[in-house]
Amino acid sequence: MVIMFHSITNKAVSSPSQISEYDFRQLMTRLHDDGFQAITTLQLADFMDKNAKIPSHSVLLVVDDRKSSDYFNIFFRQYWEEWGWPVVNAWITLDDSIGQVYLPENVALSNEGWVDYQSHGFVHNVPMSDDSSDEYLTGELQGSRDIVQAEFGKAPIAIIWPGGGFGIRPVGFARKAGYRLGFTTNPRGPLMYNWVPLADAFDDRRPSWLAEGPVNDPLLVLPRYWDTDAIIHIDDVIKISQDATAYAEQNKATELEYYAIVCAPTYGSIP
Repeated sequence: MVIMFHSITNKAVSSPSQISEYDFRQLMTRLHDDGFQAITTLQLADFMDKNAKIPSHSVLLVVDDRKSSDYFNIFFRQYWEEWGWPVVNAWITLDDSIGQVYLPENVALSNEGWVDYQSHGFVHNVPMSDDSSDEYLTGELQGSRDIVQAEFGKAPIAIIWPGGGFGIRPVGFARKAGYRLGFTTNPRGPLMYNWVPLADAFDDRRPSWLAEGPVNDPLLVLPRYWDTDAIIHIDDVIKISQDATAYAEQNKATELEYYAIVCAPTYGSIP
């Protein structure tokens, strides 16, 4: 389950993109009580690429945009210290006054090892699309990746698409730049190995959700839930997980027999 946090506030909620601190704490407690464990971007990438083992109920916590160290310390540090939960930050690499103020303190957080910095573009506030120039896509993807690597000492492996904008060309540029994952703003559902919920065509019931199917690269257009309503989807996520587990168990004997006949002569017995 991937959850996007845009703005947590300990004051009165003033926009649809904000979540109150109370509701945020309720969400985190509910996730923990229901057996979820937070993972890193690398863990998710290895799981989606090659079925590397992760907790059966995993959650990726993604904080959009640059934040001060106080933001992470106030809202997320206790979950790292008490539960060992890391958090991902979608870092904008534009060299402006905000970046100059926030960068040193965020580098310090990165060095502590619990805030995982991934790319959120360079300019960021102009979403990428198939109409974007090659120069713009290169700057937003390769440029931002190079800057994050220089500033934090680690190349990002995920692009959190600014404004949720993507397309066939942006995804191609992202692959060329070395990204392994990309995240949209479409809350289509949870993720499983070899199972990513996508749409192949425009849906007039959800006009802001871009269709992911045409890019033909599911790992670069992964869905994520919004923090403001993620809590109401937890039961659905658990039910999907339970159904998938039951289906796998139902087919396990047949699949093992298939492996023994077709695969074992080449790959050997399953350890």
